[in-house]
Amino acid sequence: VVSDDFLGHLVAEEELEEEYLEILEASAESGPIDQAEIDKDRINEEIAELEQFISWADAIKVDAKSRQLLTALETGFQEMEKMGAPRKAIIFTESRRTQEYLRTYLDEQGYRGKLVTFNGTNTDPESNGIFQLWLQEERNKDKITGSCPVDRRTALIDYFREQAEIMIATEAAAEGVNLQFCSMVINYDLPWNPQRVEQRIGRCHRYGQKHDVVVVNFVNTRNEADKRVLELLSEKFNLFNGVFGASDDVLGSIESGIDFEKRILNIYQSCRSPQEIQQAFEQLQKELEEDIAARMDSTRQLLLEHFDEDIHDLLKIQLDQAKQRLDKVGRLFWLLTRHVLYGAAQFNDDKHDFVLERTPGQSIEAGHYQLIRKGLAEEEIAAQHLYRLTHPLGEYVLDTAKAL
Repeated sequence: VVSDDFLGHLVAEEELEEEYLEILEASAESGPIDQAEIDKDRINEEIAELEQFISWADAIKVDAKSRQLLTALETGFQEMEKMGAPRKAIIFTESRRTQEYLRTYLDEQGYRGKLVTFNGTNTDPESNGIFQLWLQEERNKDKITGSCPVDRRTALIDYFREQAEIMIATEAAAEGVNLQFCSMVINYDLPWNPQRVEQRIGRCHRYGQKHDVVVVNFVNTRNEADKRVLELLSEKFNLFNGVFGASDDVLGSIESGIDFEKRILNIYQSCRSPQEIQQAFEQLQKELEEDIAARMDSTRQLLLEHFDEDIHDLLKIQLDQAKQRLDKVGRLFWLLTRHVLYGAAQFNDDKHDFVLERTPGQSIEAGHYQLIRKGLAEEEIAAQHLYRLTHPLGEYVLDTAKAL
């Protein structure tokens, strides 16, 4: 017996994007299916067709796409070596099944011990081993936050930076992860949502990156719809033209990425012949071009064309100041630390770091401390200790303040 929420559980387990769940929910809102409308003969035909697909899939031992991935990695690593970039690549997939398949395949192709996976849970045996080893290595340092999910992510990223050559990731790695040390992004499964594509690239193509970031996209060249999606992403959204931020204007002007993805999905579902696909994409492209052009012209007229050098200088100064600002909790914690440790430490308010000269307990070391704040780049940290609420010194400050 198949449960009512079978598809929802399947999507969640595969770690596909929430957009798919939204589509399922929208379908469910249309109401229950009239049993009288069910054509059992057509259902049996569809079952037979699916069984044929399964049989064909089982017959494929190594598919052409995987072989091309191997070629892309080898070519990419050779070029990265020429320009002195670290031998690092991140491969994005849409599901954990694909992730596991690629790990097994690359293991067999000479990359055993050079791989790490990253997904929404990171609880597989290999990830657990990396995490436990990381906890042992960092036990006397300040990287451990006490939050298991956060520490697991940090452990896997550290392992990728220091030991592995390839990270195979689901969409969980497309947000909130900094991989400036990696300069090759492979979209093994290319999403239709341009915002998701840019998020993936932004993991590597960001402040602190020292090399050009190479983006490799896998597309079925025999699928007319796939080819047109890549054309839209490449030419209309300027996602792969090598200019940092080039797509910002466009992405800020179109409808939401989810709506765009639904329109692409509708083309895949409703069009069968190359002619129908061509016509549907031409119509979508025409609508996008008109909308994007009108909004960008309006924005330039209102803002960009009126910028002069004084405005640019002012914005640069404000950006530098913004990087130094703390959030509300951070400001309060900093002020509290200054009060409790008055006379025991030398403070630098500009960089939010301090030198602890007199320790309040045996478990707390003297030395240079840096307050962790949002936007703090790793290369900016010169302190011996990372200072946060859960650090022993931070807990001492909070406990002392409460006692007072």
